[in-house]
Amino acid sequence: MSDSFGRALKKVTGPGGGGDGAIIDTRHDNTTQQRRFEYEDGIIVRSVEAREQIARMYQPFVFTPEEMAENHLIAEGDEINQDTDLLLEDLRNRITLRRPGLGATILVTSVSGEEQPPYFARNLAAVFARDENKTSLLVELQPTKGKLWGDGDEVPGLVDFISSEVMTAKDVILPTGVRRMRIIPYGKGPGQASDFIRSTRMRILVKDITRRYPRDRFTVLDAPPVDRVADVELLNEYADFSLLYVPYGKVSETRIRKAVSKLDAEKFLGVVLGGLPRMPRFLSGAAK
Repeated sequence: MSDSFGRALKKVTGPGGGGDGAIIDTRHDNTTQQRRFEYEDGIIVRSVEAREQIARMYQPFVFTPEEMAENHLIAEGDEINQDTDLLLEDLRNRITLRRPGLGATILVTSVSGEEQPPYFARNLAAVFARDENKTSLLVELQPTKGKLWGDGDEVPGLVDFISSEVMTAKDVILPTGVRRMRIIPYGKGPGQASDFIRSTRMRILVKDITRRYPRDRFTVLDAPPVDRVADVELLNEYADFSLLYVPYGKVSETRIRKAVSKLDAEKFLGVVLGGLPRMPRFLSGAAK
């Protein structure tokens, strides 16, 4: 008798409580085991359904290489930005290996310098979307330049959703010119997104976007500099991982260490140094 078979058997005493009992094979009535198999089958079915939905995602337009450059996006195979592209793909691989079979939410923040990060978050989201079985979502927690959603006027976004009582996540999730990549733009409503991080509406939105494709979506939170956000702890709560962008040569080591201390150590992937003479550099677990 094998060990596995032995574990699937149990001794059941008779009605009189005596020692004369029967050995009952419970492999077929083991509800816990049955639920586990049903759960695994359900996951497979839902994963296939999600991939079919991703293949059918509405794509009204696709950026040309020129439009990619205008929107500060690196096109796959771009020889000029090849080093940066390799860095982004390396980060993507690190993240996917840490959560096999699952999506993830990545917080991208920075240390305030003379300029805002050169669109690192949006390029990270675009790299995730290169996988035909995955989708990515960029959530703008700060105003940015460019219109990833295409031509036209400003559109409702995050601050509008938070200020409204009737808007749903579908109202602010827009297609971009990158296949399988979606965006929740910063928006045009009153107030600052950083002022609403602790709001109930923000919690509702985060739950909605992370549960829709739990195994196939990678959400990138493009956040303001960590030293300008009051509720950094809550942003840590929303994310599975975090990255800190630092402009090369413009921020002191003391400020970098202070910024890192505000991020969850267990979720912190490292520092990205931008503006280097040759290429951005990723420092895993830097500034500890």
